[in-house]
Order: sequence, then structure tokens, then C-alpha cells
Amino acid sequence: MAKKLTKKNKMKNYGLEIHLNDNYVCRAGFENTYHVLTCIITSVRRKSGKSEELFMQISGLDSEAEQQHRWMNTDLKSGDKISIQVISDKFDKPSEIKERDSEKVILERKIKYFHQLKEELKDHLTDQT
Repeated sequence: MAKKLTKKNKMKNYGLEIHLNDNYVCRAGFENTYHVLTCIITSVRRKSGKSEELFMQISGLDSEAEQQHRWMNTDLKSGDKISIQVISDKFDKPSEIKERDSEKVILERKIKYFHQLKEELKDHLTDQT
């Protein structure tokens, strides 16, 4: 359940200590107040049956600096043991930091997507578009 932050009830900064097969991976977390931290395990088997994926990603968003952080992205296999402990300090630096895309790059991406959709939906659009 989400808590509303006020000066009175400032929440701790929580992080995650991750171990994979009893080997230390990282202590992921942010020192700043506004952020998102995720540990995602993904299993994919496509309908075509031609590809499968099983991986774990530990990443997050520094909402104040508008940066994407990544601590880990690794393949998994059957039998892997993952341990996650909630922590509140001594976070490791991420292995990768990606800056927010510029407004120009965002606009170019939107225009490209617009043209892709326009082509995909051309049989459903009227001449008014």
C-alpha cells in the first residue's frame, strides 16, 4: 500500500540485496527521495516456439535526475536460486546509467511511430486524417 510522503513521515530509502546461487550480486538502491527500483524476473516463450528467454534485471529510475539505472541484467536457467533481502543503506553504484532522451529524440521517435501506425491502420482511416 502506497504511503503519502510528508516532511513528518519521510520514508526510508529501501533497496534490494541480491544473491544468485549464493553469490553476491549487488545492493541496488537510491540515496535520493524520489525513485523507482525493480527486480524483474522474466520468462518468455513465444508462440512460434522459435525462441525462449529467462532472465533477471535489476534496474530503476532516479526520478530527480531523470536517469535510468541498471545494476544487473543476466540470463537464468532452471535450478538457479535467487535471494532478495530488503535493505536501507550502503547501496552499490549501478553498472550503467542512461540519461533521459532529449526532446528532439523523443519527438523523432513519436513521429516515426505515428507513420508506422498510419501505415498499419490505413485501411481503417478516413480521408480526414
